[in-house]
Amino acid sequence: MSLKQDLRSVGVALRRGSPVVVDVPPQIRFVLLQRYMEMSMRNGRLSLVSFGILMFGLAYEAPLWPRIVAWALLAGVYAVRVWRSRRMLARLDAADPRSDRVYDVLLVLASSVWGIAPFVFAPWVSALNLYCVTYAAFISIALLGITYIAALPAAFVLVGCSVVPLLLYFGLQGAFVLVVLALGTLICSVALLLRVAASHSTLLQALEAERENAALVQELQQYRHTLETRNASLDSSLRAAAHAADRDPLTGLFNRRHITAFAAPLAVLVREGREEVTLFMIDVDHFKQVNDRYGHPVGDEVLRAVGALLGARLREGDCLARIGGEEFMIVLRQCDASRGRRIAESVRHNVAASQIRTAAGEVPITVSLGVAQWAAGESFEAVILRADRALYDAKHSGRDRVEIDSVDALRLTTGPMDFLPSGPVH
Repeated sequence: MSLKQDLRSVGVALRRGSPVVVDVPPQIRFVLLQRYMEMSMRNGRLSLVSFGILMFGLAYEAPLWPRIVAWALLAGVYAVRVWRSRRMLARLDAADPRSDRVYDVLLVLASSVWGIAPFVFAPWVSALNLYCVTYAAFISIALLGITYIAALPAAFVLVGCSVVPLLLYFGLQGAFVLVVLALGTLICSVALLLRVAASHSTLLQALEAERENAALVQELQQYRHTLETRNASLDSSLRAAAHAADRDPLTGLFNRRHITAFAAPLAVLVREGREEVTLFMIDVDHFKQVNDRYGHPVGDEVLRAVGALLGARLREGDCLARIGGEEFMIVLRQCDASRGRRIAESVRHNVAASQIRTAAGEVPITVSLGVAQWAAGESFEAVILRADRALYDAKHSGRDRVEIDSVDALRLTTGPMDFLPSGPVH
């Protein structure tokens, strides 16, 4: 801000009775008023000490009781200011900050004491002692006034209330040397106020930059929060989409897409002979009759129940999927054809022994299974075809049975077939 703008701001503030400029945003005016109170209270303590030195040190020629009374009055004014300042700070409104008029008047009275002091002591002290008192008062005014950086209008008023009486006193003496001293005092006062005005402009720029930075930080935080919320929503949507892409919507089981991806890393292990993997192809027997007799909603209930029964005998590392219609597929890890056949018999028996409860009552269901062990060097599609052929044999051999692929069956003829143990087998 230029000096002209500073003076205009001071004029507007004084017309409104404010110790700080009012043509700034409320947030900045709030900070200015807080700093004004802090500085004036600190200066009040310094003023009491300085006035004590003036009364009881430099003005030693004056009677004691007037000096004690003067200092006591200033201390009383300071005590009232402390009380008023606490009330003002407690109810200071950030949206429309206003100063305390009583506090401002008390501050002006306290500052006027320095300019009135020469008139009061003139009858009682010598000329030399009076000049010492006068310039000690001016030095105190300068030291106190220069700290009112946050309150430029208050600085103009306080320095004016203190310096004008001093200039008047010098002028009334009539001596040339005192007129020169008055002129020097005036120049020093103007320089003091210009210095305060320059510092005040710098302070306003810093507060404005701080306010803009705070607004920018808040905006960035809001943007970050919005971005995080959108990312979380997008992440949730992506997870839901990924889940939907890998799941059968009716049964909640995996679909063919997922089981194909599940088998991809197993191909390396099978090819290198580090793991045995067996595949089941499963079909619900006479499922078309269930739909025709009970309706598709009951058929859907049956499929969900069969999916739950198929998964009941599997380990965590295995994979169960519905690959279409009434067909299911199971991939068993760490499992050869012999063990796979025993597990398939256990699965078949578990389904056949269960009475599936539906909206139409209990529906008896059986399944047929085709079993094939994934051979080294064989593709996943090839082992699916072998398991599917074994399933075809099971369905055309009476259903509710397990058939093993012919290649695996031939390999197993070299050893006795294990009996299905009681209890869980997988």
